[in-house]
Amino acid sequence: MDFVDLEQQRPPTSWGVAVDDAAIARVADMWKDDTFPLPTFDYPGTPPERDESWWFDYVTLSVSVLACLWPPDGEQMWHCELDGQWLDDAPGIFAVFTKTLEDDGLDLARFANLGDSEGAELFAGQGTLQMIPERVDLLRRVATTITDRWDGSARNLVDAMGRDGVRIAAALSDTMPAYQDRPDTAAGTLPFDKLSHLAAAIMAAGAGWDAGGFHGYDDFPVYPDYMLPRVLRHLGILVYQADLAAAIDAQQLIAADSPHEHALRWATVFAGAELRRALRQRNVEVPSPGLDYRLWSEAVLGPNAAMFGEHHRTVTLRY
Repeated sequence: MDFVDLEQQRPPTSWGVAVDDAAIARVADMWKDDTFPLPTFDYPGTPPERDESWWFDYVTLSVSVLACLWPPDGEQMWHCELDGQWLDDAPGIFAVFTKTLEDDGLDLARFANLGDSEGAELFAGQGTLQMIPERVDLLRRVATTITDRWDGSARNLVDAMGRDGVRIAAALSDTMPAYQDRPDTAAGTLPFDKLSHLAAAIMAAGAGWDAGGFHGYDDFPVYPDYMLPRVLRHLGILVYQADLAAAIDAQQLIAADSPHEHALRWATVFAGAELRRALRQRNVEVPSPGLDYRLWSEAVLGPNAAMFGEHHRTVTLRY
């Protein structure tokens, strides 16, 4: 099927999510004097030193399972301990891999041959992390692909793609089992590639963006995950049909690969592109990773984040 241009086309209105152009203009006016720096991704849980000899392996493996970090109904948020600090969400996942770092990086053979019980121990912590067996299987497959397809180092992938972010993301999607995120729908194939774009951005950030020779990131979309629809809805940019809004507010599951789920993600990408275009009309050039990080930060770290309402819940390792 043909790829849909998610940044130029709106999702079908019958799928349940609309994009409000007036709200985009209002937010662009509100943000027109702001700056949008590129993220450093220096989360707690990440290694303070990032040597290129192993950094790209670290990112490829950790981001491959950086998904579905919210707990099931009635369960506690999962946390991982690192150096006496209990970390949740993305910092918790990064902590898992930081703890396994050796002087020369990660042991790819260990991950390629990870047993189920060893994998469960890898993700041991407090609270509930969903789909641990599936995560362990993804790690085995990703480590094997790095070894077999990329001659034992994800740095070979990065350099083969000329350190171009768009090409790196495409190579991850094309060759890494955990990064395939292009569902076929009645409207066409939707190339979300969320984890691929995120991994490519974190690779570049850890190496210093331009200083590390990376480029091409202005052509990235924003990342269609759980938190961006949440903040875009709060800002009035995304408008949900009544049944979808009620389901999200009640913390009911939104089925993976349903029209509702696809619409949430598609509308997020389109709205991000429209917001960037609106800012450009106001003489504000915004790098896409900078806009994505601004939206994510508002939803997760911002002072009013607790007032933004619920995020949708879909059991999937795509995001």
